[in-house]
Amino acid sequence: MGIFSSLSKSSKSDGDMHPPPDYSNNFTPTNHLQIQAIGYDVNQALTSRTLENIFVFRPKSSEAEYASMRLQKNSNSCALVRASDPHATLISTIYRFGLGRHPRMRILPPNSVVSVEEAIENDNVRGELVEVKSRSMASRGQVFDTSLGKFEWRYGTREEQAACNADSLLVMERIEGKSKSGSRIAQLIRNNEFRTPGTRQYSGGNGGRLMMDLRMWNDDSPERVEAFVVASCILMLKREADRFIDNHIAAVV
Repeated sequence: MGIFSSLSKSSKSDGDMHPPPDYSNNFTPTNHLQIQAIGYDVNQALTSRTLENIFVFRPKSSEAEYASMRLQKNSNSCALVRASDPHATLISTIYRFGLGRHPRMRILPPNSVVSVEEAIENDNVRGELVEVKSRSMASRGQVFDTSLGKFEWRYGTREEQAACNADSLLVMERIEGKSKSGSRIAQLIRNNEFRTPGTRQYSGGNGGRLMMDLRMWNDDSPERVEAFVVASCILMLKREADRFIDNHIAAVV
């Protein structure tokens, strides 16, 4: 069975009730997903860097919609597959060693048949290569310039968190031109209702409820945009987990 042996009926959310209400007149969620990621608490940060395969569910479904797979438990790079067809990779995310070397994402063509191993390890796999860049040296925001649009994931302000009843809020916006802000197309809410069961408010890299407004792409590849939102959100959780671990190790050294 290999790395795909755990794709069936994995870790259904305890918070899969009704989708949360809209919190913005402009942001109207059309798609809802539950990202099940354990991440790290303080004890785990100090004792282990074991990485997990991450499963993503539609609310009220016990069958995973997507899975983010790693070749090994200590492998940073991963590939997003549709759980019903784990041999056809949608997007790979490659982490590179070295200071200032940002991750790369590769969006594979529709209907391509590429294994997780090939998508991660073969640089010649055909697809759109996306360089992930930081908004600035001091910002945790990450920018993704793609053929689907230019996007930024950032952390919500305290006011935005309060409006969503979120302990932690990640916001994805579509950037237009040279603007420093754009229209919200996705947000990840973590609170008592939606964070991954078994994780805590102050965990790092844990999952929650992902909401997306994909009306802009109704007539043009909404499935590809959804997959990209999922893969880039998981990248943000990985970066959050890395910071969480490094900060807690530094605190005890």
